[in-house]
Amino acid sequence: MNALCGDARLHGQLAFATQMIVKCISHGGKILVAGNGGSASQAQHLCAELMGRMKRKRKPFQAIALPADVALLTCIANDFGYERIFSRQIEGIGHSGDIFIAFTTSGKSRNILEALLECKSKKIETIVFTGRETDAVTRLADVSIDIPLDDTAVIQEMHLQLIHMACEIVENSIEDQANDPWEQVLKMHEQGFMTLLLDRDGVVNHIKANGYVQFPSELILRDDFVRHAESLAKTFDHIFVVTNQKGVGKGIMSDADLDLVHEKLINEIQAIGGRIDKIYVSTSADNEAPDNKPNTGMAYRITEDYPDVDFVKAVVVGDSISDYLFADNLNSEFIYIRTR
Repeated sequence: MNALCGDARLHGQLAFATQMIVKCISHGGKILVAGNGGSASQAQHLCAELMGRMKRKRKPFQAIALPADVALLTCIANDFGYERIFSRQIEGIGHSGDIFIAFTTSGKSRNILEALLECKSKKIETIVFTGRETDAVTRLADVSIDIPLDDTAVIQEMHLQLIHMACEIVENSIEDQANDPWEQVLKMHEQGFMTLLLDRDGVVNHIKANGYVQFPSELILRDDFVRHAESLAKTFDHIFVVTNQKGVGKGIMSDADLDLVHEKLINEIQAIGGRIDKIYVSTSADNEAPDNKPNTGMAYRITEDYPDVDFVKAVVVGDSISDYLFADNLNSEFIYIRTR
């Protein structure tokens, strides 16, 4: 297996396949993936890497695992035959510009072959990960990535390694700057908006999955915010962070911990030419607390410190429904940042 990892032929096949995937995603196409048994798991694994992420924080890539819907599979198998479980789905949702990726260690799975034939009729490009037996799939697929072995388990292990290699290449090949919301934020100033109210986690820094940023070491600024921090500082009269930090109220972290996190936040933003005029925090664990967004207590604290702020001329930048409702309560403009 180690020898195969360095096989130039395999790398060439994989490189061509990843170029096809990058082109498909870049032009708005979707990836349809299928397999049977262990290969069905491989199909779902690939979709998880594409729709979730491999390593880089970025937008999701459209991917659908055709073996994943039990009700749909049993319906089609019962009414049309098991050999049609993938081809009928492709007939329904596949379009020219999409890509179909199949996993078949035997190279003979009838439902995969029927799916490849359906793709030919719809001019959908196809990639097949297979084993030693390649005659039928090679004649039907645009690219065949074959492992010249007979051991199904080893073939699947190789397919998994190739999946990871492909996903990393695709992630590193596709820029994630289209429809940049920070460019929308900067343009709001041209319309007379003078103040920025920034949520913290998910907007200025990356969220900590299923938890709170408790320590400075856990605070990582978002790349897209870093790219625009200096321009934002030069453009807007006031820039405030307005953040709910319920971890303090729940006893998960202390006020001192939070102060250290915010000290790092301000220092790092200043180091890249950005600016935060002040950070306003609600630490209550009570959703109904006046300061907790979407309630407007923190906004009133801003006007006490900065009487010139007019929230009608403010932009709230957030990643959640509470941020949207906070902006709505203030009659401010709202710009949505998707969590990465």
